[in-house]
Amino acid sequence: MKIKTVDSCSLVDVMTVWNEGFSDYFVPVNMDIESFLNRMEKEDIDASSSFVVEEDGELQGILLNAFYENNGEMLAWNGGTAVHPNARRKGIGRLLLQRTIEEYQARGVERASLEAIKENTGAIRLYEEFGYKIIDELISFKGHVDKKGTIDVEFIQPESLSNLAIYKGDVPWQCRIESNISAQAAVFYDQSQNPIGYALFKQIGDEAKKINIFQLEITNSVTQDEFLAMLSSITDGGSFNTVNMPISSNAAKYLLELKTDEVIRQVWMVKNMVE
Repeated sequence: MKIKTVDSCSLVDVMTVWNEGFSDYFVPVNMDIESFLNRMEKEDIDASSSFVVEEDGELQGILLNAFYENNGEMLAWNGGTAVHPNARRKGIGRLLLQRTIEEYQARGVERASLEAIKENTGAIRLYEEFGYKIIDELISFKGHVDKKGTIDVEFIQPESLSNLAIYKGDVPWQCRIESNISAQAAVFYDQSQNPIGYALFKQIGDEAKKINIFQLEITNSVTQDEFLAMLSSITDGGSFNTVNMPISSNAAKYLLELKTDEVIRQVWMVKNMVE
């Protein structure tokens, strides 16, 4: 078996091993070349530091890596690991992870993260062998809120969110501001004009109002009615999906209490490269 970088392979071969590797996955992640290239750009995935395993001239496994420097800290993200169904239980996943850890060390990565479907216990055990630890669970919700209640809201540029004293910058990779440059942002205020929450979101399509919510944070003081007013102010009485919302967040607790539909639940895993 031979390890190669993604950028040394043809896009057709890369797409084939990606789609075949995820063909029996828990959720559909099939991509064509255009969507794959768009994802590479959006998520800062580095083809020269992402790897495939080749055996007998055929690609049998793939692992995508993304890198980002935040406040002087070099971060890395595993953007997907897949092994062809016919090549499993041959140590290919372990080989890809070992090569990836070596790459992280060479690039001075201080913290690496990934997400894994909660039911994918085999993969989680493998990640734990390489030093990853579960720090939270991530839920994708799907819901609808009637337009009701009012709350003071200010719509701002997404990059301005980080100036808020209540802003939490440690979010799952796909929820970063940098991964959602065309998104909108909103800040919510109490009657004394103190910020009590914020959201990063994007409308889906051009027809009926429906949004993806990438970040939704609220302070401990927010009531359920205020929370619903926040949702209605950004959905305009439409539907919403949340992306990788940490279960530890106050927003997730309210959504669980409201019995909002869960689409999928993942674990959020982090490996500290600097001990």
